[in-house]
Amino acid sequence: MRILLSAALAIGLAFGGLFPAMAADIGDDGLHKADWMRDTFKDLREDLSEANAEGKRLAIIVEQRGCIYCKKMHEEVFPVPEVDAYISDNFFFIQINMFGDVEVTDFDGEVLAEKDMIRKWGLMFTPTMMFFPE
Repeated sequence: MRILLSAALAIGLAFGGLFPAMAADIGDDGLHKADWMRDTFKDLREDLSEANAEGKRLAIIVEQRGCIYCKKMHEEVFPVPEVDAYISDNFFFIQINMFGDVEVTDFDGEVLAEKDMIRKWGLMFTPTMMFFPE
């Protein structure tokens, strides 16, 4: 039994470094942050224009504090180098807090708090990603 435990410990130590847990950064709002997320004034018309100027598509990711699925994406999917590079190269991502109070200006010019914009759009779950054409 002692040999089996020692072998398991040795294997765990040997291979544990190959698969480190990726700790995603958490912002003051409790949401996970990625380097490719843009910090904008959340005027979607301006964001779309800026995305187009960079040759990218505008994408919005809606998340909430404590979302286990958001955490899994930020820790297991987004850190994959190919995924990270593809997102960085092709998309202009902004993040919206499902229960946030930051003002968002919609494409129609209406200004609402993040949580009210989410209600307007009829979104109910996180994470939600929306992709917009040019």
